[in-house]
Amino acid sequence: MDLESSGHPYQQVAAKIAAKIAGGDLQPGERLAPIRQLAAEYGTTNATMQRSLAVLADDGWITRVPNVGVFVRNPDATTPATTAEVMRALEDLGAAVADLRQRVERLEGDGVVQAGRQPH
Repeated sequence: MDLESSGHPYQQVAAKIAAKIAGGDLQPGERLAPIRQLAAEYGTTNATMQRSLAVLADDGWITRVPNVGVFVRNPDATTPATTAEVMRALEDLGAAVADLRQRVERLEGDGVVQAGRQPH
């Protein structure tokens, strides 16, 4: 996540909280204040704070426990892959699928696969 203050309000708030976590002001396992209190602290609405927390959860900064609270994640815990990592993995998978399709088409052209198929 970009820690600059540009972007939508929810991104700005998420960046501020992420900076506090990265800077050690918020410790792993620490419970964050309730949504209303956080919204007041950051001068935003409850809806904007909810969206900010969703971004932080998606980025691996926090963990939400239903009916319990929101907690700072342990940085040593397995974190979700970055968007760039996911995109690279998807591109690799796409290339692998394309390669497999070409192989199947070649085998079908040679009559190898046709013998094992039943009409539907």
